[in-house]
Formats: sequence, C-alpha cells, structure tokens
Amino acid sequence: MSNSDEQITHYNKRFENINYEDKHLVSRYFENCTFYKSTIKGCLFEDCTFNNCVFEDSDISLIKFKDTFISNLSLLSCKAIGVLWYDTLNPFSISAKNTILSYSSFFGKNLKKTKLISCIAREVDFTACNLNGADFNGTDFMGSTFSNTDLRLANFTAAEHYQIDPAGNKIKGAVFQLPAAISFLDSLGIKIVD
Repeated sequence: MSNSDEQITHYNKRFENINYEDKHLVSRYFENCTFYKSTIKGCLFEDCTFNNCVFEDSDISLIKFKDTFISNLSLLSCKAIGVLWYDTLNPFSISAKNTILSYSSFFGKNLKKTKLISCIAREVDFTACNLNGADFNGTDFMGSTFSNTDLRLANFTAAEHYQIDPAGNKIKGAVFQLPAAISFLDSLGIKIVD
C-alpha cells in the first residue's frame, strides 16, 4: 500500500504485520483480503473500497473514511476504538467478534442482521440505526446510545449493561435475558427492592 494517487487493486491477498499509522490512503480497492496482526491506526481512507475483507488480531482504532465503501467487513479479535463508521458510503455491512468497538459511532447506518458477538461496545452511538434482526450475543453495551433505533427481532442474549428506552426505540420481537433486562425499568422511573 502506497500513498500515491493511482488506483491500486488487491484481490485475495493476505497482509500480515502491516504497520501504518496516520497515513492518507487514496483510491485503494480490496476484495477478499485479510489483514492479520496489523496496526492501521489513525489512517484516512479516501475513495477506497473494502469488499468481503477480514481484519484479524489488528488495531484499526481512530481510522477515518471519506467516500469509502465497506461491504461485508469482518472484525475478529480487533481493536476498533473511536471509529466513525457513519462516514462510510451506503450500503454498509460489518460484523465483529471478540472486538473492542468502544467510543465509535454507527449513527444512522442500516445494520440489519449484523452480528456483534462477544464484543466490548461501550459508549457507542447506535442512534437512528436499523438493527433489525441483529445478533448482540455476549456484547457489553455500557454507556451506549440507542435512540430511535430499530431493534426488532434483535438478540441480546448474554448482552449486558445496555440502557434501552422501549418508548424511544422499536423493540418488538427482540430477545433479552435477565438480569440485564431489568434495565428497561429504569426508563419507567420506578424502584425495585428486595
């Protein structure tokens, strides 16, 4: 990956131990590529495409997007802290497992049927997202924002620390588990005692 302006296309490549920080990458196309044990922190991706790509055991914290398309991106055991995913082009699709997504924003994104499994998603903004049918099994949502969010049929089994106002979100058919589901009572302003 270089910084020149010509289009560089990568198909079915595996990038290992890449160490890029605060670079500006323009007009790159990645399809079916894997980034393994890499550090790509603070980079700006401009006019790029990531299609069916995987980041594994990598740090992509604070990356930025301009006119960039992301389709079927998988994050496995990554750090993706402080990423403004809402700056990507639509349509957008992502899944994550055992990944730290804290302090990021998916504001307004269509993430229907996305999977965020066993992740740490603290202080993440899901305002106005379509998360219909999403799977959040085992994810920690401490301090995350769900407002005007479509959570119908979403799976929150083993998820924790979420604060969801049923009046301000669509939750019909979503699956929640005790004791975390007690958090719904917070929005009602009532107290439960032993």
